[in-house]
Formats: sequence, structure tokens, C-alpha cells
Amino acid sequence: MVEETIQAIRETERQAEEMIREAGQKSQSILKEAQENALQLREEKIKRAQNEALAALEKAQDDAEKAHENAKKSVDEEVLALKQAASKKQEEAMRLIISQLVSS
Repeated sequence: MVEETIQAIRETERQAEEMIREAGQKSQSILKEAQENALQLREEKIKRAQNEALAALEKAQDDAEKAHENAKKSVDEEVLALKQAASKKQEEAMRLIISQLVSS
């Protein structure tokens, strides 16, 4: 009977050690999986941030290009108006000179 009790205790200890070993392995597996998930999540966030930054850069470039085009159009219109005004002034000056030459 004592021997049976000792054997039962040894069997229980063996089972406990096996459970501890399995728990250790399982905790290592869970930790490894968590690390892999964290790495994947980090990479996804970096990729998302890069895509957002690229989209913002492209939008800024588009906005700058539109602003440049609008400014060029405005300058072109102003230059045209100045040329037209100069042409009118030149015509007026020529008429004035001709009228003064004729009246002299």
C-alpha cells in the first residue's frame, strides 16, 4: 500500500512536470505568435502611413501645379491687357503727332 501511494505520488509529479513543460511550450508559442502579429501590425501601419504620406504629397503637388497654372493664366491675361492698352496709347500718340504735323 505504501508502495502504491509512492507510485501514485510519483505519477502525479510526472504529470505535473509534463503539464508544466506543456505550459512552457504553449507560452513560448503564444509569445512567438504575439511577436509575429505585432511585427505584421507594425509593418501594416508603416505601409499605411507611407501610402497616406504619398497621397498627401501627390495632392500637394497637384495643388501647387493648379496654383502655378492659375498664376500663369492671370499673368498672361494681365500682359495681354497691358499690350492692348499700349497699342491704344501708341495709336493715340501717332494720331496726335500726325494732327500736329498737319496743323503746323
